[in-house]
Order: sequence, then C-alpha cells, then structure tokens
Amino acid sequence: MKIVVSVRKRVSASGSRSSGRQESLKVLQVGGLAGPGAAAGGVWAVAGMQSAALRRSGQSVELLGGWLGAVPAPPVIDAGTGTARPEMPARLFRVRRPLPGAKLRGLVSLSLPRHVARRAATADAVHVHLSRDFITTVSTVLLRRSSTPVVAQSHGMLVPSATLPVRVFDAVITRWLVRIPRLWLTLTEDEERGLRELGVDRARMRRVVNASAESMLAWSDPEQPVFLFAARLAARKQPAVFVEAALAALDAGLEASFVLAGPDQGEGRRIRELIAASPHSGRFQMAGELTAPQVQAAMAACTAYVLPARNEPYPMSVLEAAATGTPMILTDECGLAEDLSAADAAVVTAPTVASFREAMLKLAADPQRRRELGANAQRVHRKLWSTEKLAEDLTGHYLEAIHER
Repeated sequence: MKIVVSVRKRVSASGSRSSGRQESLKVLQVGGLAGPGAAAGGVWAVAGMQSAALRRSGQSVELLGGWLGAVPAPPVIDAGTGTARPEMPARLFRVRRPLPGAKLRGLVSLSLPRHVARRAATADAVHVHLSRDFITTVSTVLLRRSSTPVVAQSHGMLVPSATLPVRVFDAVITRWLVRIPRLWLTLTEDEERGLRELGVDRARMRRVVNASAESMLAWSDPEQPVFLFAARLAARKQPAVFVEAALAALDAGLEASFVLAGPDQGEGRRIRELIAASPHSGRFQMAGELTAPQVQAAMAACTAYVLPARNEPYPMSVLEAAATGTPMILTDECGLAEDLSAADAAVVTAPTVASFREAMLKLAADPQRRRELGANAQRVHRKLWSTEKLAEDLTGHYLEAIHER
C-alpha cells in the first residue's frame, strides 16, 4: 500500500513558495540509542519499525541513532538485537560515555544533534523519540527555531518523578522543552496524564499504536509442551515468576520444558540459582539474547509465550507473538491485555506464581484452546497492530503538523 500525500514545499531562499503537488513525505526520525545489542531497548525497535512501515507506504524516511562504540558498517542496524536489517537502513553516530558509570541517558554525541538540525531544513517533519537522554533532548533543543514541525513520542518515559535530580531537570529543561513539538504521539492514558503534568496541552496529543510486520512464520503446536519467556531478564518483566510457576507446574506433574531468552538486566543470577536449586534443572534452557529472527522462530515453535511483566504498557514481544499466531499468557497489568481479552486472544491472569502455574497447566492440557487463542491473536493483530495501519496514522499526524505551520 502506497500512501500518496499532498505537501506544500517550504519557503525557498528567495522567499517564494512552490505550488502544492502530490509527492511522498520526507520524514526525519530521531530514534536515540541504537545499540549495540540490548542497550537499544524498545524505543529503538519502535523507531525502526515505524521507519520501515513508512517506507513501505511510499514515504521517504531517514532514521538516525546513536551507537556506543565503533559504528558498524552499513547496512547494519540494531533494533534491540544487533542483527543486520537492510530493510530498515539507519544512519548511526558514535556516542561516548563522558563520565565513568554514566547510564544510557548520559551518553553524548554532538554530531548527531547537529545532523538533525541540518537535515531538518530539507525535511517535511521531524519525529523525535524524546526521553530525558542527551541525544534526543539536544536534538529537540536545536529544532526550536526550525520551520519544520516536530512530532514527539516519549513512549511513557516522560512522566513526573520523585527523584530530586529528575525533578530539577524537569523544572529547568523538560517544562520548556515540551513546548517545541507541535504534536505528541501517545500510547496510553497514563502516558497522557504524565505529559499533562509536565505541561503538555491535551489538545496537542494524538493516540497511536505500536505495530509489527506480518510474521514470515506461522505458529505450529509442538508435540511436547514448551513455554517461552522472551524478554529482558529485568525485575519488571518478572522472569522469576515464570521460573517459580514453571517449577510448581513441574511439581504438579506437567511434562514440559521452559525457555528463557533475553539479555540479563539484573535477574539472571537469581534465575540461575532458582533453577539450579530445583530437581527440574534439566527442563530449563537459558538461551541468552536472541536475534529478531531467532525470537520469531522460538515463538512459532512454542506451546505458549508467557510474559508475567508488571506495569507493562505496550510490549512489542506481545505484538510479535500475536502476528505469529502464538498462544499467550499475560498479566492483567499488560496494556494490551484488554484488547486481547475482549477478543479471547490470550490468557490474562494476575501477576502471581499461582496464577501462572494454573494457566500453564490448563493450556498445556488443551490443544483446542491453544489453537483458538492463536487464531484469535492473529486476527487482533491484523485489525489493530498492522504496519499498514500504523503508516497511515503516522502520515496523517505528520500532515496535520505540517498544515498547522
């Protein structure tokens, strides 16, 4: 599907303006940190997904990101995995860690924001995935006097904080910075509430969804039950709940294996200790960080994808599982749970060991239920989370910002 838009060209050096004509939009996407590996996170994955979707719809997109360390040669792009993705080319800039122990928000690049400021002059819109990090903050500051409209998306990361350094940063910088974008793209009501508290007018917010491409693989129910956890080994994702629920299900007689895939972000040691101390250690596989194709293949071959995460607004892994037609077990704190539950497309339960143990036992014993959940999940994906629909919505929001100039 190619989306054709009408764009009026910006004022030339002589002050004249050409007449409007049918053409594709020129969009500059500033995605923040691109890698290597898991350092990128979900924001970069979304930026890459949006850029690819927009290109497929006929728009012209330049995706920019920072890279910690030596920048890989084109056409490598890291979408949270470090894998080569030639369908999503990006221009990457080296970022540096000026202070020992500086976290990801403190990574510095002067060349990337300067490039943003230069390229904005020839773009129709700039889409900044804005957080409190140096790259996207400075890029937005340099766009404050540009005639090119800025569209911002914070992915729920710009919310009021009780931490003193963040409160000072917000008072001095954030409350001034949020005036620059003409539109804000939001995912949830909670995100909108946080932005309003930081001074963003509700009238400037537009709701969008994340999306994922149609899967190249189709889910196939394995002969022996295999439950998959594919997410960061971080406290909020609750991998320990997955392991403890699995151990309880094994104690109850379940004949199944369990795979944990994802980079260690603090919970790896605890997980390994839980598994090693149990009589079922041979039932578990610690797969580490997988590439995007490897995750897709694992989802296509498991009995169910299991995500016990707390306060999870918009997990991309759930979209990917839905695209594959994989049965899912999720918590009622997942932001996508309501849509999936309404369509009978996932098992939605409390974020506890007992609840996930019961859900895995029931789903392992009911192949018909697994087939129903997978088929329903695919239908929900096509209806709500297709990249074609996302590209159409993004293009409409860019045009709205352009026409308000």
